[in-house]
Parts: sequence; C-alpha cells; structure tokens
Amino acid sequence: MKLWPILPILLLAQQPVVLGQGTEELLKKGDAALADGLWEVAELHFRDSLAGHALTPELRARITVRLAEALIRDGNPTEALELLDQSVVAGHPEVPFWKALALAAQRRLNDANSIFAGILVNPESPHRTEAGFTRASLQLALGQPDAGLETLSSLIPSSDAATAVQIRLYQVEIFLDLGRTEDARRAMPERTSVMAEDRPLADFLEAQLQLKEGHPEVAEAAFQKLLNQALTGNAGLPLIRFHMSAVGLADAIAAQGNPEAAAKSLLDFIQTHTDSPVMEAMFSRILRWIPEKPTATDPVLERLKEWIPDSKPGAIAGIPGATGANSVSAWPSYPESVESKDLLEYSLYTRAVGLHRIATPTAQAESRRLLNRLRVDFPDHFLTNRALYQLARWSLDQGADELAFSILETLRETAESPTLKGQSAFLEARASYLSGDPAKATRLFGEAAESLTGSDARTARLQQAISGIRSGGLAPNTTIQFEGGPPDKELEADLQLERALSTTPAEAARTALDDFLTKNPGHPRAAEARLAAAEAALACPTPDLSFAIAQLDTLATTPETADKLSAARIALARLRITDLSKDSAATLAAARSIIETYPNQTEAAEAKFILGRNLFQAGDYNPARLMLEDLAAKDADSNRAQAAWLLAARSAALGGTEASKKEALTLFDKAIETNGPIAAIAQLEKARHLIDLSRYDEAEQSLTAWISNLPAEDPLQLPAGLLLGEALSTQGSTNPASLVRALAVYDKLLTRAESHPALLNRLQYLRGRTLELMPDDKDPTKKREKQAFQAYHSVLETTSPPTEWEYFEQCGFRALELLEKAGRWQAAINVAKKIASFKGPRAEEAASRAREIQLRQMLWED
Repeated sequence: MKLWPILPILLLAQQPVVLGQGTEELLKKGDAALADGLWEVAELHFRDSLAGHALTPELRARITVRLAEALIRDGNPTEALELLDQSVVAGHPEVPFWKALALAAQRRLNDANSIFAGILVNPESPHRTEAGFTRASLQLALGQPDAGLETLSSLIPSSDAATAVQIRLYQVEIFLDLGRTEDARRAMPERTSVMAEDRPLADFLEAQLQLKEGHPEVAEAAFQKLLNQALTGNAGLPLIRFHMSAVGLADAIAAQGNPEAAAKSLLDFIQTHTDSPVMEAMFSRILRWIPEKPTATDPVLERLKEWIPDSKPGAIAGIPGATGANSVSAWPSYPESVESKDLLEYSLYTRAVGLHRIATPTAQAESRRLLNRLRVDFPDHFLTNRALYQLARWSLDQGADELAFSILETLRETAESPTLKGQSAFLEARASYLSGDPAKATRLFGEAAESLTGSDARTARLQQAISGIRSGGLAPNTTIQFEGGPPDKELEADLQLERALSTTPAEAARTALDDFLTKNPGHPRAAEARLAAAEAALACPTPDLSFAIAQLDTLATTPETADKLSAARIALARLRITDLSKDSAATLAAARSIIETYPNQTEAAEAKFILGRNLFQAGDYNPARLMLEDLAAKDADSNRAQAAWLLAARSAALGGTEASKKEALTLFDKAIETNGPIAAIAQLEKARHLIDLSRYDEAEQSLTAWISNLPAEDPLQLPAGLLLGEALSTQGSTNPASLVRALAVYDKLLTRAESHPALLNRLQYLRGRTLELMPDDKDPTKKREKQAFQAYHSVLETTSPPTEWEYFEQCGFRALELLEKAGRWQAAINVAKKIASFKGPRAEEAASRAREIQLRQMLWED
C-alpha cells in the first residue's frame, strides 16, 4: 500500500546572499522554487526576504510561514517549529497545518494527530483536505487503521465529486493492504465516476481486487493492459505502480498454477527495466518460485547467471590524490557495462540461494562463492547482511560453528560500515597542457574531464590561464641602432628607419618598417629593414609567416646586400618560421645547425631555447632538460634564462622518474629567483607540481606565504587562490579541517566575482564540490549536500545568457545529479528543462535528461 505522504523526505541547501535583489524579487524566486520542488533554494530566498527592511507584519508573517514550509519539505522540522512558534505568525491561518506536519516529521505523531483533528473541525481551514489525508496516514502509522478510514470518510461529505473519488480510492488501497477484500470492493467507486487523471489508479486497484477475489485470469488481463498502455505512454501510471503492475501480472500467472511462467514474466520485465524501484518485491517472488529442489539447468537460475559477469563490476572512477581544482570530489560512477548495480546484487543473492537448494557439493560451493563475491564487491548493500546470515546459517547446518560465529561477527561489523567503503580507486588526469598546443591541451583535458564526469576539465583551463609562454620562452626584442648618416635627404630616411627599428610593440614595428620599405625601396639599408620587418612579423601575437617569408626570400635574391647582414640572424629568422610552422623535424635540424655553425653568437642561445622547447613538446624530456638547464645557467639574457629554467622544470616534472620530479622543484625555484617577467608563472606551476606530487602541505604553505605578500587587488590572487583551494580541499579525506579553509578561500574569491559571472560560475562549482565532502553541522553522518546544491543552483537563477558555458552547465548538471540521487524526480525535470532553456552546448543533453526522467519515472504532465 502506498500511503498518502506525511511530508516529502528530501536531502540538500545555503550560500552567500546575492546582493542587490529586492524583497519582491526574492519572494518571486522563493515561490517559483517551491513550485519547482527546490525547497533549499526557496529557503535561501525566503531567508533573504526576511532580511529586507520595512516589511509589514502581514508580509513578514507570510514569508515566515513560507520559509517554514520550505524547511519542512526539506526535512528540517525543528527549525520550522521554531519559526511557527514566533509571535509574528500568531493567528496566521496556515500555521496549524504546517506545525502539524513538522511534528509528524519529528515522529511526534500523536501531537500532530491532535492538531490535524482541530483543523478538520473547521470547514474553512486552509489545506483541510490535505490535513485529512495526512491524518489518515498518521493514524495508520499509529496502528489505527479504522480511525484512519473514518477520517477519510469524514472528508467525503464536504468534498467535490472528484476529491471524493480520490478519497475512496485511498480507502480501497488501505483495505487491500489490510486484506479486507470485501470492504475494498464496497469502497471501490464506479468507473464512470472516476476522473480521467484518476483512472490509471482505479484500474490498478481493480486489477488487484480481481486477484484478491480469486479471478487471476481477469487480473492477468487487467495488469497486462496496464503494462501495454504504460509502454505506449498512455497509462498515466506513476513509475512504481507501473512496476507493481508487472509484479501483479506475475502474481496472477502464479495464482493460475504456473510459477515458472510467473518467474519468467518478471525476469523478462527486469531485463528491460534494470533500475526498477521494486527489485526487492520482484526478486523475493522469483526466489519463492524457484523449486525447492531445482535441477542444475533450472531456467530461472540460468537466466540469473546471464546477469552475473565473470569479473567484479569495477572500481569507482575518479582521481587518487585529487589533483584538480575540482577533482577533490570527483563524483563516483560505475562502468557502463553494469547497467544496474542492484540487478547484479540481487542476481548474485538469488542465484546463490537457489543453487544451494540443489544440494550438490559443486552447486553449494558455487553458492558460497557468489555470496562471498556479493560481500566483497558490495559491502554496503543491505543484501550483504542477508548473504552473511545465509552463510552463517549454512555453516551452522554443517556443524561449522566457529566459521558461523566469525561470519556473524563480520555481519555486525559490516552493518556499521559506511557506504561505498573500500571502493576508492581514482583516475588521475595527466598534465598535458604543457605540450604547447592549446588545441591538444584542450582535447586531452576534455578527455580527462569526460572520464571523471567533467570534474578535471578545469585543470586544463587553469593551466591555459597560467601558461603565458605556450609557444615556449620569450623571444628577445632585438633592435639595431645606427649613428650618423649622409648630410642629405638620405638622413631623413635613416632617421625614419631608426624610429621604425625602435618602435614597439611588434605589430607597430612591422607597420613602420613596411612603410619605410614602401617609401624607400632602394635605400642602402633596405635589407636590414627587411630582416627587421620579418622579425617583427614573427614576433606579433598572430605571426604573419607569409610576410616574413616574403621579406627573407627578397633578401635571398640580393645576396650582395644580404651579405652585409648577420648570417646568424637570417638563419634564426628562418628557424622561427619553421618553428611556427609546427615542422618539428625541420626545426630540430635547423636549431642544431645554428648551434654548431654559430656557437659563440647570441643567436645560438635562442636556437638552444627553441631546440629545448621542441624536444620538450616532442616528449623528449630528459634531452630537453639538459639543453635548457645548460642554457639557463650561461645565458646573459635574464628573461630567456628564466624561461629556460621554467621549461627545464617542466621537463623534469614530466621526466618519468621520482628523482626527476623532485628535482623539478629546485628548477622551479631557480625560475622564481631569476629576475624576469614570469616569476609568478613559475610560482604557480611549482605549486601545481607540489599538488601533483601529493605534497599538499608544502603547496599550501608556499601559496599562503606568496598570497599574503600579493596586493589585495592583484590579478594573481585568483589563480593562486584557486590552487590554494585545491591544495586544501585535496587534504579533506585525511584532514577535514582543510575543507573548511578551502571553502573560506573560495568564499573570499567570490568577492571578485560580483561583476564577473564566468568567475562566479566556476567558484560556485568549486564551492559545491567542496561542500559535498564536508560533514553536515547538524548531522555529521551526512554531507553538506544541501549547501552544495544551493551553490550549484544559484548560477541557474539568471535571466540573461551566461558569459561562459563550461562551469555554468557543470553546476546545472551537478545540481541535477543531486536531485536524481535524492529521488526528487519532478524537481530534477524542472532543473533539466531550466538548463536546456539557456540553449547552451549541452542543452539537448539536458532536454534529453528531462524526457528520460519523465518517461522512466512516469511523471505525466497535466
């Protein structure tokens, strides 16, 4: 029997107030959240509403009652009662109803029953019908079924026709549960009086009645019709009644003396509905219908064997050590090959018990192996306790008392074990952003994010954000100054060339040099200008390779003038073109040629840097490191030396050996200590490497000291803060206090996000993932999923298109997953549709999820 719900039992809850919203806007958001079943979001907005100024007593009372409603629906009756006892709500007509519900939620059933009785006395009481249904459920829970039925009967005279029918159907449900078939038949309303929306329930109850009344053939046809209508989308049955119809069909078949066909009926249904919410009811019947002495090839046992793979379902996907900014709480997921964890567990248990009935040594050994596998693979499933009990009982039957007692001791221990205990193998994403290829980095981190339900993709974004030299190093900005000149018009041209040569940045220099060459094509120093123009074109943020090649090719056609230029400079310019063309083999050959041909010239140093970087990008980390270390130790150009130290450190970090990884820290320190513009990048990457080495304490100390010396408004506060948050949150499994500090870091960064929605989305995602690991203040056995949900959902509360999609949609889908985990299907549908309404990259996925939940849970729209 499905009782009228006393109140929804839900999980999930709070984040910083969004500034600048008025009471009216907050109220609208709160009411909308209540309508969508998002109780924790409604709570947040109603609390913020109460913080408003100049609220009238009536409005304050209304908001307080709505807040109490949200708290009750969200499973927080204690605080709701405190609100409902405030003087501000005294006299509000809805207070008795919500107070009774809150008392019921505290299991103070008699107190709640008394208040509901008072509500029913007054025909004008708000929620009177709901109070009657709930009181009847309370009376049933108190073991007073007749009183509950009488309460329902008392509602009928004052109810409209449709509600009266609903009340009678509820009475039928109660009578059937009590085994009072004749009373159920008398209470059953005529089908012509049942409204269309209630007919599926009436048909379901009628089928049950026919079975109870001894008409299994009629019941079989009725249940089959319900199933056929549901499969075509026309039944309007809730999911659980759809699945119970399959159970009813099997019961009807078994009642006709064919338990084997009944079991097959359920097995066929389970085959296509592996996530059934009534697995217990189905498998208990299947086990009952297995013969007491089955054959070795019993069809039911063979069918169950098909659902038991040879290997265990697999470890949970995730990251050991939690190396990403969000990987601290990579959400567990089971391999796709196991469609339903419950299906495997029930199959293991049922086949094991069935095999034991065969009573042969082989069958009984297999039976024990299956139960032991259930214990090892699924230590936290309730069937594990049942399996242990079976093993203990069988051991006692065989006289193995010591073994039985050992098993029973294990049973007590496992009953206290936490969920998912021992299943903690995580996948770690590789730091591929260092390849210098942004597209490749994005792809690799995208792959990591997919394998971890998207939690590690932000590492790629962070690395891109802190990698200021993705092509490698800092090319020297060479300018050549000349003094003197002919005392005629050529002097003016020379002066123009000098200005062009000293112009910055590179785009402006290229334009100025091109202008000079256009006006002075035959100038004695035109070759010098062409070479400088080619260098400027290559130094632009978007290098103009065609322009640079054209200038160098022109030089090659006039060797008499080119000979006056540095051959090493020309060779270096062509090396840069080859490098920028991504021709690795040609680049390596050209760089080595310059180093060998011009070993004592400054161009050799730049060639070494390009060679080292290309070796690094090709994955030849040890040769790259040796080349770059040697360059950094000797180079007079501090900027290039610093970049070489940094790339050497990266090479050592990826070198493969533990010693190399540790030595990388020294190289990062040299980059930090060298005078140059990328010390901050080196500082960040050192912290990143410490985290990758699981040296979280050191990363925390390094970052904390560095951040304390940064100005409050320094842009580096953001990437440094994100890394500090990761270093702290990753320690959460061994040091829960670090999660509190990580959350404080993210909350502090929120102040930077008030006018930056993209940053806000990312921080709310990080906050949510951290909150999901933290114990709830009121119930330490639970996590702060409520606060996490509020963090995720907050980004959806916008009326304008998001400025970024990555974290916006990650927040949305994480909120959706928490709702699905809690079984809040209608709320999950609403959130999925909300995500889809923004028409982002995953809009179709969100819409598909909404449709899937709606179909799977049989939630029909009016």
